[in-house]
Amino acid sequence: MYSMIIADDDVATCERIRNFLIKNFEELDNIWIATNGLEAFSLYEQHHPNIVLTDIAMPLCDGLELTEKLHQSGYTPKIVIISAHRNFNYAQNALRLGVEDYLSKPILPAKLKELISKLIDSLNKNKQFLLNINNLMDKHQKNLPVLRERFFYSLINECFEEERIMERARMVDIDLNGAAYTTAVIRVEAGAVINTKHNFVDILSDYIAEVSDILFPNDIKIFNIVINSTDIVLIAVYSDSNLTAFFRIMNTVLSKMVQSIGKYSFSIYAALGKQYHSVIGIRDSYKEAMKALNCGQQANHIGKIINYEETLPSQKIEFKVNNALETNLLQSVKYKNYDQYVKLIDQLVDKMMPYRSTKFNHIKTYLLELSVIIFWELQKCTDLNTGFEVNFNSLLQSEAFEQSIDWFKDYISRVIEIYKNQNEEKGNALVNKGKHIIQSNLHNPDFSIDDVASELYISSNYFRQIFKQQTNESFVEYLTRMRMQKAISLLINSEAKIQDIAELTGFSNQRYFSVCFKNHYGYTPSEVRKNFLNDLDLPNIDDKQIIK
Repeated sequence: MYSMIIADDDVATCERIRNFLIKNFEELDNIWIATNGLEAFSLYEQHHPNIVLTDIAMPLCDGLELTEKLHQSGYTPKIVIISAHRNFNYAQNALRLGVEDYLSKPILPAKLKELISKLIDSLNKNKQFLLNINNLMDKHQKNLPVLRERFFYSLINECFEEERIMERARMVDIDLNGAAYTTAVIRVEAGAVINTKHNFVDILSDYIAEVSDILFPNDIKIFNIVINSTDIVLIAVYSDSNLTAFFRIMNTVLSKMVQSIGKYSFSIYAALGKQYHSVIGIRDSYKEAMKALNCGQQANHIGKIINYEETLPSQKIEFKVNNALETNLLQSVKYKNYDQYVKLIDQLVDKMMPYRSTKFNHIKTYLLELSVIIFWELQKCTDLNTGFEVNFNSLLQSEAFEQSIDWFKDYISRVIEIYKNQNEEKGNALVNKGKHIIQSNLHNPDFSIDDVASELYISSNYFRQIFKQQTNESFVEYLTRMRMQKAISLLINSEAKIQDIAELTGFSNQRYFSVCFKNHYGYTPSEVRKNFLNDLDLPNIDDKQIIK
């Protein structure tokens, strides 16, 4: 049903038109009459009718002024102008103001009926159009979870241009605007359930959605997607372009999240891909996180965050074997799980024992294939110009089952040793880079191991471990020693004030600096400076400790 206003200072004319319309149009359930433009505008604000039929010449506010006033107020009824004037300028001004039509007096009933029928038909079409739009919007809202799931799945698996990604994101009401992007994957060990009805990964996804708003800062948006029965993908969008800060925040929050999940006695694995400045990098970051996750799971890193950068030397290796036992053996070498490979070889031997006589040549060929695969992968990620030689003929020429097994065990042991050496070299490189970062930040009172790890794109725990292994010092011990060496060098080789030296070595409080200095050397800064100025030796202070 529709309604309308008839505005004319001739009340009799208004009544005739009203009676005619009520008789001929059952769609019009309410028709109000106004004698001037102001009264008509007041009625419109009260009832918001669909049609306004207004005379041009009225007191206080004419028809054209009423039309303009309605449009300026944001109202959009269908307006028809009626007038006794046949001046073309009136019609031209009316059309300029956006009226639907123009009627001249005297109004012919047939003409009025034709015009109102056209307006009602237009209203019906608009109504149906809006109804269709609403139905489409309702369907879109109902399907939105599925559409978003499809969008995220294609985002991490397919390659799109940035413009296309952002366009598709807007279509499913996803805001991916940001300055940096990364992806993490959390994996629940297969079979983890809360009860017989619910898979734990679904409940975990809901939990992550709830705690993300609490754990993550406001400048990071998190989207989590369940991609299979064990894996949840977290896509993070950071408003800042600082990738180092982004890496640190993600590691810190993910560690807290994994620790809280681990309290429920489920085996949780988590990995973080690299950080990128473009939304296109989400796909690469996901692939990196999956590679790191698989590496971490094979190495049994339960409840820890595995960063892609920490597993780079191993990521080039892809073994393709079918048997689970063989796979575990090859991956124990690949992922440097040194404690497992001997046990797995023994299990493999047990499996071959029944065929050691009847299928001995097949066994040798089988061991040769495994050995060659390992050798190829070793070549991909290590420098073999170190005298490593393999005589595969010795395996083929072996005449006894035990002899071939001994050869294989010895071979695997040598491969493991090379991987170990490579790990030590990698550790040395990281520690050396870390030392350089430390030297550049001795003045920073807020400097910590997190800053070093972030610049190296590894976790703090991992750097703490390899630093201790390589230097036999903890990070804090080394940092303190370097600061003390810089302090004593400045005391001896410069005229800087002790307060300034304290600040240059990362101490904001001179008193605390003096206490630390005395604990380290057994003398106060003033005593050291005074004795060196007087060419007096100080026990416990070696020239090697002084940074020149």
